[in-house]
This record gives sequence, C-alpha cells and structure tokens, in this order.
Amino acid sequence: MILKWLSAALFTVLAVLPVSTSQAQIIPGRPRNATAVRQQPRDTTKDSTAKRPVFPPPDSVTLRLLQKKGYTTTRYAADTAYFDADRKSLDLLAAPKRPAAVERDSNRVVSDSGIYYTQADRQVITGGHYVLTPPSSSGQSEVRGHGYGKYNLAARSLLITNASLPVNNGEIWYVSFDRARIDLDTTGAKNSVAYIGGGRMTSCDDSIPDYQFRYHEAKRTGGNTMVARPAILYIKDIPVMWFPFIFSDERPGRHSGILTPQFGVGDIIRSSSSYRRNVEHIGYYWALSDYADMSAWFDWRTAAGGVPGDPGWVRYNADWDYKWLDRFLAGRIGLGYTRQRDASTNLAVSWNHQEDFGRNNHLNTNFNYVTSTTLQRQNTFNPYSALATIASQANYQSKIGPASLTIGATRKQYPGRTQVDQGIPSVSLTTSPVAIGDKFSWTPSFSFSRNDVLGMDQPGLGAFTYFTRDVTINGITTPRLDSSKFNGRNSANATMSFDTPVQIFGWDFRNSFRLNQQRNNFPQQFTIYDVESGAVTDQRVYAATYRSDFDWVPEFQLPSLGQNRFNLTPSFSLQNIDPGPLMVASERTGGKYVFQGGSLLKSKRISLGVSASPTLYAFLPGVGPFSRLRHAIQPTLSYSWAPSSNVSDDYLIATGRTRKGYLGDLKQSAVTLGLNQTFEAKIRRDDEDSTQASNAPKNVKLLSINFTPISYDFVRHQHAVQEGNRSLLTGFTSDNWGYSLSSDLLPGFDFNSNYSLFQGSTLSDTAKFGPYLTNVSASFNISRDQNPFAVFTRLFGKAVPAPQKAPTTGTDQVRPRPDDAMAQALAAQPVAGSSRGGDRFIVPPSQGWRASLTFTRSSPRPPSGGVGSNIIDFDPRARCAATVGNDPFLLDACLNNLRAQPTTDVPVTSATAGGALYRIPPTTSLNANTSFNLTPKWSAQWTTTYDLERHEFASHIVQLQRELHDWRAIFAFTQSPNGNFAFNFTIALKADPDIKFDYNRATVRSTVP
Repeated sequence: MILKWLSAALFTVLAVLPVSTSQAQIIPGRPRNATAVRQQPRDTTKDSTAKRPVFPPPDSVTLRLLQKKGYTTTRYAADTAYFDADRKSLDLLAAPKRPAAVERDSNRVVSDSGIYYTQADRQVITGGHYVLTPPSSSGQSEVRGHGYGKYNLAARSLLITNASLPVNNGEIWYVSFDRARIDLDTTGAKNSVAYIGGGRMTSCDDSIPDYQFRYHEAKRTGGNTMVARPAILYIKDIPVMWFPFIFSDERPGRHSGILTPQFGVGDIIRSSSSYRRNVEHIGYYWALSDYADMSAWFDWRTAAGGVPGDPGWVRYNADWDYKWLDRFLAGRIGLGYTRQRDASTNLAVSWNHQEDFGRNNHLNTNFNYVTSTTLQRQNTFNPYSALATIASQANYQSKIGPASLTIGATRKQYPGRTQVDQGIPSVSLTTSPVAIGDKFSWTPSFSFSRNDVLGMDQPGLGAFTYFTRDVTINGITTPRLDSSKFNGRNSANATMSFDTPVQIFGWDFRNSFRLNQQRNNFPQQFTIYDVESGAVTDQRVYAATYRSDFDWVPEFQLPSLGQNRFNLTPSFSLQNIDPGPLMVASERTGGKYVFQGGSLLKSKRISLGVSASPTLYAFLPGVGPFSRLRHAIQPTLSYSWAPSSNVSDDYLIATGRTRKGYLGDLKQSAVTLGLNQTFEAKIRRDDEDSTQASNAPKNVKLLSINFTPISYDFVRHQHAVQEGNRSLLTGFTSDNWGYSLSSDLLPGFDFNSNYSLFQGSTLSDTAKFGPYLTNVSASFNISRDQNPFAVFTRLFGKAVPAPQKAPTTGTDQVRPRPDDAMAQALAAQPVAGSSRGGDRFIVPPSQGWRASLTFTRSSPRPPSGGVGSNIIDFDPRARCAATVGNDPFLLDACLNNLRAQPTTDVPVTSATAGGALYRIPPTTSLNANTSFNLTPKWSAQWTTTYDLERHEFASHIVQLQRELHDWRAIFAFTQSPNGNFAFNFTIALKADPDIKFDYNRATVRSTVP
C-alpha cells in the first residue's frame, strides 16, 4: 500500500508541474534558436541528491523475484529505515553519503534528508534537498528542490516548496517557484489544478541568470495552460518591464492558439502627431492535424493623417499548409485582400504545390497573382519585394519509356505596371539514345513554346487612343481632341523545333527543323524601300505585324582526323544562303511563304569546313614564391567555305531589306579565331620545412583571359576593295566581341566586357566599323580570409585564419545571410499568405568582415539616322510617365526601379526591318553589400544601390546589431525604391523571438534626405 501511494504521488506531481515557457503556440516555419538548447542543465541542489542511489546488487533469490512477470517492482534505499507496525508508518532516513530513495520502474524519489509515510493521516513527507525523476518515456526533466514537500493521499493534494526544473520545449527553460499547491484530479478528466506562488522563469543557464521573469502568483490547469500575475522582467537584479499578467499555452508541438501581434511602442503611444500607427499579424492559428494547419490574421494602418498617396488600409490574410504523406503531395495556399481608405483594393493569391504521381511523374507549381500591382508595390517596406516581379511557374515531368516529357508554364507581373509576360505552354520531349548495336544511334527531341506579352505599357505608337469630345464653354459647344491610355497592345511568339540527330558508323548527321511565329497586335510605323535601288518609297503604318519563319538545317559532323595534337575535325553541311531562316511569311507577302532562293533546292548551298583546337604550353622559370610558371594557350581556329548564290527579291521584301549593298549571298571564305589564355604558377614548397602552413595551395591561377571568337571573310574584303574601300576591317563579319578576366590573386573577382563592332548590319556594305562599348560587368568579393593579403600570406606559407564555414544548426544563425541568395529568396516570397511579419530585416550577426561589390553598365549602341528616320528616344521619365501617370510619388518610384535594375526594358518590335528603332540611354549602377564587426559584440551591415548616371542612391538597408548573451538588439533603417522608408528597433529574446520590444517608424512614399 505504501508503495502504491508513493508511486501515485510521484506520477501525479510530475504530470502537473509546468512544462513550458510563455510561448502560446508553435507556428510552422517559425524556427527556434538552436543555440539556446543546452545539453547540461544547471544544478541547483547539493551534489549528493544529484547522484543516483546505488542499490545493492541482488542475490540469486532477489534476481529471480525481480524477473517474475506480472509484478511491479519497488526498491528502497536509505541509511536507516524505521517501520512502526502500530502506527503503520515508514521512515527512510538518509546519511551524508547515502540518500534516501524510492524507485518504482523508472520513477524515483531521492532525498538527502528523509522520506516519511504515515497511514493514519495518509501523508507522504520529504525534506532537505530532493529530486523527483519521471519515467524516461515521459520526456520530462528531473524536478529538483529543497525544503518541505507533503502529499495528502486522501485529499490528493500536494504541497511543495523551493522547486525547479528544466523544460525542453524546443528551448530549455528553467522554471522555479517558492511554493505550490497541486490539487489532483480524481475523475480522470485531467482537470488537476496547480496554485503557484513566487515563481521565476529564464532560459539562461548561468548560476546567476542574466535575466528572468518573476511573477507573484500563478495558476495552472491540467489542460496545460498557465496564467501568472503580475509579472516583472528583470535584467540581473534590475526590473525593466512590468506585465499585468502572462498567459502561457504549454503544450509541446503544434497546436492552435493566438498569433503574436507585430507592433511597436510608437503604435501604442505616438511620439509625434505625424506618426502613422501600423499593426500587423493579429489573428489565430489552427493546428488541424499533424499534416495540415491554417492561420488567419489582419494587418492595419491607420487612416488618421492619411494623404492621397497613403490613405491607410486594412489587409486580411489567410494561409493553409497541407501535406498528405500517403498521396505524396504537399503545399500551401495563401490569400490576401487589401482595402485602402480611398476604396482601392487588391486581391493577392499564392499557391505552392508539389505532388508525386509515381516514381517518374512529378508536378511542381508556384502560382502568384495580384489584381493591383500598384498597391502591391506601394504598401511594402521590403526593398527586394518592391523590385521583385510577381512570378508564377508550373512544371510537370514524366518518364514514358525511354522518353522524358516536360510540360511547363510561366507568368510574370511587374510591380506598378499593367504588362504581363506569360509563357503557356512549354513542351519538351527528349529521349535517351535509341541504339541498334554499336553502329547506329538515334536521339530525337521535340519542343514547343508560346510566349505572350499582354497589356504592353511601353511608350510608342499606339500607346494612346485619340478621340473627340464636345466641350461647352459659355454656352458654346465645340469639339476637342482628347486621348486615353490604351492597354490592349499584345504580342505573341510561338516556337516549335524537331531535332533528329543520327550517328552511323561514327558519322554524325544532325537534322533539325524550326518553326517560329511572331505577331505584334499593335500599330507600328515602317519605312518602305525599293528592293533594287534602296530608295525610300513610302511611310506606312500597319495595324498589326506578323512573321512566320521555317528553317531546316542538315549538318554532317565527320570523325576527327585521327589522334593528333591539333584536334583537327572536318565538317560538311547544307546551309542557307542568308543567315536567316529558310522560308519567311510576313505582312509584306500577304501571309505567303517565300524561299531564300525562290525554291528549296536554290535556297541551300554546300558549306565545307575544318576546325582545330590545340593546347600549347610554355614553361617559365620560377620567381619569388613560385617554383615554376606555366602559360597555356588554347586557340580555336576554323575555316569554312561556301560558293556564291542568289537571294530572291521576294525574300528581301518579306524581311524589309533591299538588294543595294546586300552581302549575304556572296561566296564565303572565312576564318574564325578564338583564344583562351591561362597563366598558372606552382608554389615553391620545402617539404622539410614544417613551419609552412598545411593549407597553402599547390598551384595558383595568376590570370585567365577568355576572348569571344571573331570571324573574318576574305571574300567580303575583296568585294569592299572592288567598291573602293581598301580597309582590312571590311572583312570582319562578327557583330560583337568581348573578353573576360579572372584571377586567384583576387578571390571573387570577375570582369566581363562586350563591344558592338559595327554600326549597322554586317550583311550590308553600309556597315561601318566602330567598336562601341555596350556592356561592362565586374564583381568583387572580399572577406577576412578571402582577400589579396590572405592569398599572398598563403603563398609564403604563413598561417592565416581558417576559411569561414557555413553556419550549422548548432550556431545562433536563425535566418539566412543577406547576400544575393537572400535577395532572391526575399524577392521570391509569396505575394499572399506568408505569416512571417516579424522576420522582417532580422539577420544573424556578422562573422568577420566581408564585402561584395557589383558594377554593371549597359549602353546599347544608338541607332543611326538623319532627319525623318524612324527613331524613338526611349526616355525613362517618359516611359514611367506613360506607365504611372503624373503622380510624383509613383513617378519617382518607377524611375528608382529602373535605376536599381539596370536591365534594358526594350519594347517589343517587329522582326521585319524598317520598323521603329529605339535610342536607349545608358544605365550604370553599383551594388554594395558589406558587413563587419565594430566590436566583438557589435556588428554592422549596409546594403545599397547607387546610380552612377544620376548620382543618386536607389535603396538602402543599414543595420546595427548587438549581442546581449540571451538577447539580441537590432537597429535597422531601410529605404525602398518605391519611396517608403522605415526605422526599426528590436530587442528580442533568442530563446523565444516573440518575447521582444519593438519600435517601428514607417513612412510611406516620403522623401528621404
């Protein structure tokens, strides 16, 4: 009986003690900080009670009894045991080196004073320092305390003092209290209630915690909920925050509960009359099952003090995550509905889905859609989201015998624009080689894709529709000319290809067919030329233009001429006379296909060629730390020959070209040269010198230079000489040329440069040689261990800091590093349903210093032409004005967007020559991302984009971070390209980031000095 009561008391006590922190629920996708999980909890009792009692080894009879089935074993250990048969009491007394203990299965009670039981009052009492050990299967930690503990078996009530226990609920928390009374449930409904007084709670494992929450009294029910009042946050012994109460849902794992709101102190008490309150993430989370959950919340920005560009808004959000293991599918659905005070609305939908239909059938979708791209961009404070396109993708892959089928679709919306780019569908069918023995192999493939541009918003002809309306002034009605923006301009492009490469007895025969159709459903102006003389005969506006191209390319790849150092390879092909497609149909031919030469046989000509790709080495004596130098030259040299032929007038008319100055049908005798060079060095190393660093490299690449291949046609040059132009430059036929540089002496350095060599097409003798720099890009990454000084230190065999490794789950990095990968991840976030409002701009501290610089310049060659030429100046300001109107905030946001993304936003043009040409201004930008430690505890980070053309900054993210042992303080300033800026201060507990202090000040579309 004594055993039963003692065991019952042990079970009940462990079942109702607190088991968690003040975390209300665990939201999927909200990772906890792994570093806060300590493996060794602190010991707050004497060492004697922490030691497990040593029970004497059982003799043979006791061992047989312990092994009998159907019985429960109880073991006692004590220095002295008193049993009074009259009083029916049992006293287990401890000695300094031998505590008193009772053990039943894996349950144990240990005391360095004694354990006392009296049947008369049915009470179990223990004192001194005690340890209660629960069953190992329960997952609970040991309860440690000192003082007085009494359990009344009749009333099923427990009194306990000065107890503490570590609780591992993703993080280890140390919960202690001065006294507690626990009324146990007698109905089996788990309605036990614990009344706690003088409690404390912390995640700091120091003997004297750096911080703790102290509460006066608390109540905990068997439903794993706890309410404490009042609560005070102490930093050391200094009270810093008072809470009227703390509510805690202590159930481990996923369960329903209230979401943690996101707001700052300024949203409660405004520091100025111009401050706009902004509260996010007010909602509820439902844990539907272990494989599905749902959350709903709303965000609010006050309308008080609203301006036309920022009237205030309410956003309603919903998110559903699902995963069916037996169906092999998982995904999430997000919804967001924003309504501004000016009645503008935006519906955002996100759907991410992955499903496996079998081992060889997979479906992946990532769908994002918004009804108002303007509101989507205006109401974000994330610089990456303000620039990011709203993209959707779908992909299905299947294996059908030896063939692989891929079906995909893409759709892209642009922030603040009406234009939509979509590719629906794209189909690809490839097969593994179909072989008959080792003499025949066939590898066919098929692909089809269609791409549409809907609602084009670029300026140009057809951007506005003009009409007349009657205007009455002083009683007189007169017609006036008016206009409105036209968003119905569309473009479509479809491409289909079929390749049938065959290999017979080592001979490769490649046979490919291509069909391309393009239609521009908007007006375009064209200059019409006389096909023979090239004189201008007309200026014509087509309501729509289209062009269909069909091409057939047979090619024979002959075997190499044996094994030789020059790698000589001959080739034979039937090529088109003109580099263009074999057949063309356009608006100039009335939809009729015309051949290049008038017929199929006359449109092809034989092309013979031979190529060589040797590798030449030169070894040089070493110098300094280098024992030997090697210069490797890898030229690629090829020669091609083709007879002269004739291109028909119908083909030239169909493509908008003239015969005057046309060179495409001349005889070909061309040489193509490409060159790659590499300078390498072998590090001088003395194997007997043990002082050299073991991580010193053996070889280092001093410099690598790669050049774009360039072609020269001797027949073109002879033709130019006959026309009176004796310049050797007339033989070049390559439109573009460039080079790239890299070196191990500058880790992370990459340089690329590209030039346009001719003004005009090289198929005409009117092309003028004039190299023009079109693109320059350079990137440079430098860090504590990746920098030129570290490289030279390694070259001379000195010790350097070990390379920084990617953080693991054992570090305190809880979010990705803000590099290019972070930018892409943030930009790819779903447009609706994401419930991570509190993760904004929070990044881990810097590990050493690092910096990355990216320089980009894009300057398309300006088209040439005199007065009356069909040339349009593509002014970004005019382009933005046509897109967003005259709103100064939206206009500035659009310009910043174009400056921050230095890509050429060229309007869709016709494939037929003679249409409008666009003169696009250059864009030059410098992107910088640097992070470093000001002190061992202070770290800083700055990410920015600077426009070198306008000498303005486009965006900023500046952040200071302070490590405070168990806490982390973050000061952040952000300026988005849409004009929004925000200042954010956060001090958050590492063990539970939802326990934090926030101060946020955000301004929408305001000017930042």
